[in-house]
Amino acid sequence: MLASYHQGNPWTDDLVEQIGAAVERLDDDASLSVDYLDARRIDEDQAFALHRARLAGREAVPPADHLILLDDAALRFYLDSPEVLGNPRRVVAAGINDPALWGPASFLGVRLVTTRPVERRSLGFLAELFDTPFPLLVLGDRTSVGRNLTESMLEAIDSEERVALHEVLWEWDPERVVEAYRAAPSGTRVYLVEGQTMGASDIDAERRAWLNQLEAQGIATFCHLPYQIALGCAGGAVLDIERVAQLVVDTLLSHAHDQLPMIQEVGSHRYLLDARWRELATGRDDIEWLNVERYISERSSLSRQMQWLAIALSVLLMSSLSVLAWLRWRMLRQRQRLLVDRRTGLHTRQALEAAAMAKPERVFGGWLFLLKAPQLQDFRQRLGHEAAWSLMREQLLLIRPRLPEAWQLYINPDLTLVGHVGGDAAGNPEAQLDALLATLAAGDGEQRRLEWYGCLVMCQPRLKNLPSYLAALEDGMHQLAKEGWRQPLKRVAPYDESRGSRYRELSDALREVFDANTEQFYLLIQPQLDTRDGRLVGGELLIRWRHPRLGEVMPNEFLPIIDALGLNAALDRWVMEHGLAWWGAQRERLPDGIVLAINITLSTLGRDDFLEQLGNAIEAQGVEASLIELEITEHAIFHDLGDIERAMARLRRLGVRLALDDFGTGHTAFQLLQRLPLTSVKLDRELLQAAGQHGRALDAYSALVGFCQTLRLGIVAEGVETQEEAQWLMSLGIEVVQGYYFARPMPLDTFLECYGSV
Repeated sequence: MLASYHQGNPWTDDLVEQIGAAVERLDDDASLSVDYLDARRIDEDQAFALHRARLAGREAVPPADHLILLDDAALRFYLDSPEVLGNPRRVVAAGINDPALWGPASFLGVRLVTTRPVERRSLGFLAELFDTPFPLLVLGDRTSVGRNLTESMLEAIDSEERVALHEVLWEWDPERVVEAYRAAPSGTRVYLVEGQTMGASDIDAERRAWLNQLEAQGIATFCHLPYQIALGCAGGAVLDIERVAQLVVDTLLSHAHDQLPMIQEVGSHRYLLDARWRELATGRDDIEWLNVERYISERSSLSRQMQWLAIALSVLLMSSLSVLAWLRWRMLRQRQRLLVDRRTGLHTRQALEAAAMAKPERVFGGWLFLLKAPQLQDFRQRLGHEAAWSLMREQLLLIRPRLPEAWQLYINPDLTLVGHVGGDAAGNPEAQLDALLATLAAGDGEQRRLEWYGCLVMCQPRLKNLPSYLAALEDGMHQLAKEGWRQPLKRVAPYDESRGSRYRELSDALREVFDANTEQFYLLIQPQLDTRDGRLVGGELLIRWRHPRLGEVMPNEFLPIIDALGLNAALDRWVMEHGLAWWGAQRERLPDGIVLAINITLSTLGRDDFLEQLGNAIEAQGVEASLIELEITEHAIFHDLGDIERAMARLRRLGVRLALDDFGTGHTAFQLLQRLPLTSVKLDRELLQAAGQHGRALDAYSALVGFCQTLRLGIVAEGVETQEEAQWLMSLGIEVVQGYYFARPMPLDTFLECYGSV
């Protein structure tokens, strides 16, 4: 696959991800290689010349028999130089916006997949919702691609009698939009076509926050492209990018490829809409609602105000009690309808919790079960969050028809399923669930089959505490994982303190630690040294936990539980505050210029209050921000880089260093290096160990070092355990090392004794 845009462009990344998922679903060992022209951030002729040189030097994707082209510049490159791409036998192009390219492409046998009809459907969808005719303020784009798309949108507006074009902003920013919107007629709606969110500006974190800034001003923006929803659009008839990707792959690999039409239009779409317009779409069940929880919160606030008003008036008019009852009934109905996961159509786990409160005798009179497919987590790690949810939707097509009709299924955000079986359901739920898991595992080759595992608990009428059942199910699933998934189904009992597992014991102990604010955690530090003279250049803070009863608990055991409990932010704040307090108190004894490395999780990095807390701590302790380095791990799930980009940009402005930890062992390294404002990388110790055992691994390590040096990134080699490794790393030009050969993690006082001055 050859893409016009660079990696990190939101539209291209979305389409590449979905095409990769479609290829992954094939069972014939098909694989996908992707290369980028980068013809948006540099001149197109320059990009073409550079790519020809890369192909000649075999640095780009090697020639293939089947080729996918994404967007205009990629197609122009192929039309200009098909031979340098190996004259592929089959070529499919998608996202082609310039009609002038259709003829030459068809002449060479290129199959085109276009998406023109979606914008017209989106306008019709909005016209059905709002009073018509309504004025439309269009956010356009003067770039070559953006102009074609904007003009196509204007043609669609001309053909829609219920919409009146008010103005087109070809060059815009939030301030200009606010000014134009306030001068527009009442009822004006804002529609985003391209709007400087693509092309050379797509990696600008500030621009990608523009839609959220407009929302904060009370201006909703509509759209028809899926990546724009992620940027903050309020909805529309949104192109089904998964369908586009599937059609591209099917066209490329079809046995009847030569008989397929030259141009295929994709009109497949999904109606997505912010829940604030729920009342305008009464009776429609084809809309997936956005921002449901925010809507419910706002409605709940309104309901509380109405309730207080009704109580005040009840002294004068007892009939107002009926208003309260009606409001409560309406809110329950709203919550019941809106607590639905838009990606799968299933009720969320919160809906089960609401049912347990409203009708406890119903929920606690039967069975509860938990289903998990471990491969889904791996899939999400390799191909991203949305690809995993797409696979989950496929799995539900297999699971739901096999469930007894009376069984209820709920979705968790961690890609697991919770189920409820009523006490009056026919049959033996344990045997039925076991049979279901066996059926799913067998498969018939029609769709991708995953291994599903389950835990089951019988509810006890005397125990009406949903968390105790869910904890037991989660605990049971943890045990299945520790045992290597040897059995498909495990029956558990409601959690009992006296029979808790190690996992549950540690969970409760960690909650107590944070609730009581006790000092069971402590810090170690591992020195980082210069390979040339052994001089100290920095140190990495490491967290440890000593429990009064459980003893020393290793990080690889308690850190995953902290993540599951949602306590990452609290732990990161503890490490940051204590580490900087020690650093500030001892800075006079420490050598000048040494750097303190602190590990931070992504969930903490994305919090609005983290930057303020860090800035306050740096100021309070009087340390230099440039001597603080935050490390994030490559193994983390980077399904939404937008917020992370913006957070890291603010941190860089503060002066803090940013490092990518465990570099080289994850699946997203090159995307991260291209998108994030990193200052250094830490090469994972597993790579170094492999380099000492395998020749190709040694070459790979050397290549990674050269790549990082080309990007002018600082490099820290982790896990150095022998003199030979240290000498080899120094020969590669690596200047900073860390490992047992030089120094093990040590208490802070010991660190001062070894490296500090009196």
